[in-house]
Amino acid sequence: MKKNWKSPILEVLDLKETLAGPGLTIPDAVQTDPDEHVHHES
Repeated sequence: MKKNWKSPILEVLDLKETLAGPGLTIPDAVQTDPDEHVHHES
């Protein structure tokens, strides 16, 4: 029996919801994650 494909449901986020906390001052890119090791190439 073949399964029918269902299109995914996408959620639209507000720009303020994609940054660190309320507001637009501190983007996620500058937040440090203690569990992630960052390797900068030189």
